[in-house]
Amino acid sequence: MLPRRWFADPTIPPQTPTLLHALLAGFGSAWATIFALITDVQLLARLGTAFGPFLDMASQDFFGNSLPRRLQESDGDYRQRIKGELLRPRGTRSALVLAMMELTGSAPTVFEPARPADTGGYSSGGLGYSQAGGWGNLSLHYASFVTIFRPVGGGIANFAGYGSGGYLYYGNLSMVETQVTDRDILVKVSAILPAGFLAWIRIANKSG
Repeated sequence: MLPRRWFADPTIPPQTPTLLHALLAGFGSAWATIFALITDVQLLARLGTAFGPFLDMASQDFFGNSLPRRLQESDGDYRQRIKGELLRPRGTRSALVLAMMELTGSAPTVFEPARPADTGGYSSGGLGYSQAGGWGNLSLHYASFVTIFRPVGGGIANFAGYGSGGYLYYGNLSMVETQVTDRDILVKVSAILPAGFLAWIRIANKSG
């Protein structure tokens, strides 16, 4: 159905482009672009294979603005944090301890005034002034005092600073040991605690 003049002249070498090649290449290029777009959409529609800004959009779909990408955070690290939040246990003391350990690297201290295991008791062997236990209060059934320790460090590990006499390196923000802020800690706590539970939070630097 194609005009004969579109085909190559028998005297022209076969590798020489013809009008027919140009016409079919135009169709093929358009369909190849559509196929590549469909392939990308299949990847971007799944959390396990999404990348770039679409991974940020997936996080916003699930968590709103409560789980933004950290500065210079890679797609792989961000994807793992999103998956961790999707399956994270919530609403219990152990869930709070686990979340803080993952975020800061240290276990928080949790004291519930209405919990005998925290307060101790006379003749129980676990009570002593300035040693163990604490004053309990049975009217505080759904309350706790939580001390959370900030992540240790804040610079770039094993790098010398100016004037330190050690070797100097070029660094970037992705090499900083920690980017966890106090606000990150408070947002995480509020996402873990159940409704109606009161927690007094103290954020401190970890000694040693």
